[in-house]
Amino acid sequence: MDNGNVVNGKLETLRRREAALKAAIAVEKVRQQKQSAKQDARLFSVLGEALAHHASQSADFKLMLQQVLQSAEMRDADRSFLAGKGWM
Repeated sequence: MDNGNVVNGKLETLRRREAALKAAIAVEKVRQQKQSAKQDARLFSVLGEALAHHASQSADFKLMLQQVLQSAEMRDADRSFLAGKGWM
């Protein structure tokens, strides 16, 4: 019987470690997803700023951007926002 308890104890220890690892993996996945979203937001901000600045310097480029925006798929709220800012 002593041997059975040792085996059960080892199994229980391994199950606890497994649960802890699964929890750590879940936490890391969330952290990486948040980091990726943050980097995407920064990328879009930098690109948007550069495009808007260049459009303010070049009427042809602004027209090209407006044409791209007209054909882009986006939410109605975003389309209305851009229209209010003179981009649609």
